Amino acid sequence: MLSVARMGSAGHGNYYLNLAREDYYIGGGEPPGKWIGRGAEAIGLVGLVEKEQLRSLLNGFSLDGEKLVQNAGGEKHQAGWDLTFSAPKTVSVAWSQSALPQRKAFQEAHSEAVKKAISYLEETSTTRRGWNGYKHERADLVVATFEHGTSRAQD
Repeated sequence: MLSVARMGSAGHGNYYLNLAREDYYIGGGEPPGKWIGRGAEAIGLVGLVEKEQLRSLLNGFSLDGEKLVQNAGGEKHQAGWDLTFSAPKTVSVAWSQSALPQRKAFQEAHSEAVKKAISYLEETSTTRRGWNGYKHERADLVVATFEHGTSRAQD
């Protein structure tokens, strides 16, 4: 299942960053975020998501501080879109009751499905530029992915 929500501010990304932990298998929390998408690759974002990288992008600035959009850092700036790809409940239950090797297999399968969905979005999505958005062009997406197996209530 896919749910989509508007991200109104850069603070929204802090939620995911605060859940991510490098010792997630033994210390709890979630795995660190990973960059995917043609846009991420084009600006050199590969591997794990770092807080300052994400914060800059969510505020509308490049990694070197250049404005990427007209209202970068402004009160009305929309940070992005939060796409949540949820596995069916039966998969979640099976994951929770499995040994570590099987859990990793479930996670890898879900991660591959998300990558394919993002690839599809890149192939079919456009963005608008110019006065009143008259010019449409292909969208190269910068995507920070976060595995999210913990509820907002932390259970």
